Amino acid sequence: MKKIKEERIIIGEDLRPNYRLKTDRTRITAEEIPLNHTPEFIEDMRRHDNEVLLRRSKIFNERPEFFNKVQMIDIDIINDDFAPWNLFEWPSKQEQVDLIRSIENVGLLYPIYVTVDKFGRYNVIIGRCRLLAYCDIYQKKFLEEYRYIPCYVIPFEEVDELFIRSMMIESNISFRKISKGNMVRALLENYEIMKRTKNFRNEKNIGMELSKQFKICESTVFNYIRVKSLCEPAQTLLYDEEITMQVATYLTKVPKDVQEKILETCGKEGVKAIFRLKLLTNKEDITVEQLEKDIKRIGGILPQKTKVTLEVSQALLNPLMQHLLDFKRDKAAAIASRMQGKFKEVFNVRFNEKDLGYFKGFIDKVVLKKLMSKTLMDMVKIK
Repeated sequence: MKKIKEERIIIGEDLRPNYRLKTDRTRITAEEIPLNHTPEFIEDMRRHDNEVLLRRSKIFNERPEFFNKVQMIDIDIINDDFAPWNLFEWPSKQEQVDLIRSIENVGLLYPIYVTVDKFGRYNVIIGRCRLLAYCDIYQKKFLEEYRYIPCYVIPFEEVDELFIRSMMIESNISFRKISKGNMVRALLENYEIMKRTKNFRNEKNIGMELSKQFKICESTVFNYIRVKSLCEPAQTLLYDEEITMQVATYLTKVPKDVQEKILETCGKEGVKAIFRLKLLTNKEDITVEQLEKDIKRIGGILPQKTKVTLEVSQALLNPLMQHLLDFKRDKAAAIASRMQGKFKEVFNVRFNEKDLGYFKGFIDKVVLKKLMSKTLMDMVKIK
C-alpha cells in the first residue's frame, strides 16, 4: 500500500511553538551556531531571498491557474512533504469508505493538485483523501486504472509556501473539520508568512485576506491574531487543545512573563477557572510580584454563580414553580435590590422551551412570567 510520509523535508520554516512546561519530563531547546559564511554564500542567499519575494509578488498579483496541466501520475511516486501544513482533520473511517465507493461507482470527479520540482519529485497539495482512496483500491484490485490518478501539476518553482498553504485552506475550509486550536494555528502561520509579502504588510490587508481564506469575520481574525502575544507555553497548550480560546484571550491581557507565572503556579487545569483568571488578568501592568500576592488572595474565591439542573414530574411542575417564585421573592429579591433591581447576577430560571409548549394549558402563566422576569419592577408589574 502507498504510504504517505508524515515527516517533512526542509521546506519553509516550522512556525509551531514547541515549548514544554516545567512539569513535563522533556523540553526541546534550540541553540544558534554561528557560521563563517563566505561572500559567495551570502550573495547566493540574498539572490534567493529576492527571487522568493518576486515569485510571491507575481503569484498574488497575477493569480496563476493550473487547470490546463492535468496529467496521470503514478500514485507510488506522489509524496506528502507538505503534510505538516495541513491542519484539517482526517475523515472518519466511514467517510473514507464512502469516498472509495464513490470513486469505484462514478470515478474521480475532481483531479488532485500536486507540485513537481526540478528533480521530478511530486508532492500532493490538495486531495490526500482521494489519493489514499486510489491507493486502497489499487491494493485490493491491482487495476491499472487506479494506479494513475488525474492531477493538476504545478511546477514547484512557480509557487511558494504561502501559496501552497492558502490552497490547502481554500480547498478544505468549506467541508472539512478543523479544531479551534488548529484553526488558530493555521491562521497565525499564514499571518506570519503574509507579513513578509509587500502586498500584505498592512495589518488591515492581512486581516481582510485571512477573513476571506478562513470564511470568518475580520473581528474574529484579529481576536485570533491576539494569540501572537501569548507566551510559548500558552501557545503550545492552545494548539494542543489543552486550554480553550477563552483562556488564551484572558492571558493575552497581561505581559508574557506574567502569563508564564500564572501557568506555572496554577497549571493548565487551574487557568480553566475563568472566574479566577479574570481577576488575575484584569490589570495590564501587573508585575510578577503583585501576581504572587493576588494568586494567594483569590485562591479561596468561589464562582459568582453556578447552575443547578432540576427534573420534575408533570404532577409536581406547578408546585415547584410556585416554590421557585417564593424563593425569588423572599431571598433573591433582597440581593437584586442592591444591584439596581436586576436578577441577572442573582437568580435566573430557564425552561426547556420545547417541553414548555406541551404544558401551555397546564401551568400557571402568571407564575411563569414572574419567574422569567429580569427585574424587580417587571416582576411587580405582572398581574
